[in-house]
Amino acid sequence: MADIKILACKLGKHEWRQVPVPGNQFEMFECTVCKKKKYGKGGEGGGSSVSPAPAAGSAPAAAAASAAPAPAIETDEMTGFMNKGGALNAISTFLKANKSDNYTLCMCDIDNFRNLNETQGEKCGNIILREVASILKTEIGNMGTPTRWGGDEFLLLFPGKNGDEVYNLMFTLREKIKSRVVFFEGDGVSVTMTFGLAEYDFSGNIDNFVGEAEEKCNLGKQMGGDQVIF
Repeated sequence: MADIKILACKLGKHEWRQVPVPGNQFEMFECTVCKKKKYGKGGEGGGSSVSPAPAAGSAPAAAAASAAPAPAIETDEMTGFMNKGGALNAISTFLKANKSDNYTLCMCDIDNFRNLNETQGEKCGNIILREVASILKTEIGNMGTPTRWGGDEFLLLFPGKNGDEVYNLMFTLREKIKSRVVFFEGDGVSVTMTFGLAEYDFSGNIDNFVGEAEEKCNLGKQMGGDQVIF
């Protein structure tokens, strides 16, 4: 009799019985002979068979993987520099691995940039941002890393350098940026920039480290801009 039932299962003639499901979210049925399971209403032709869990690398598994949170973006699209998140990670990584090394930051800000955007338009402002970024990248070279902090602010990273080593370079940057003229719709446009330097105090407090550079940059802007404050 058992052999006949197994043959019936092979022909699709199962003996279904309902089995409990946690939370009663759906109905599940199991064949009393071959233990095959299916969802939906009982009886032949009702519901669908239970499929095995998707193997790693299969399409369903890949779809599930793609639904996972994407890694944080750490690159600024306009300049190609690291953004604020990338800058903070770079600072933290270096200081954890080099606890006794010097580190200098410079927060720099384009003077009167909001007024430039209002008078010349955002397109001109974006051109200026890219031009300033190009100067920063060229002049800093291998000495440090320029990052875009946000808006018209850039944070320059100088791992392994003390403030005196960076100070003179900031004057060079200030003069290069001030002397550069960008032509937009027939008009020559130039800007100045203010720089605030901070040396790492080995306290382990990155917020205070960045905050000191920001405070010095703000002080320079209060003094009329086009300043290097250390």
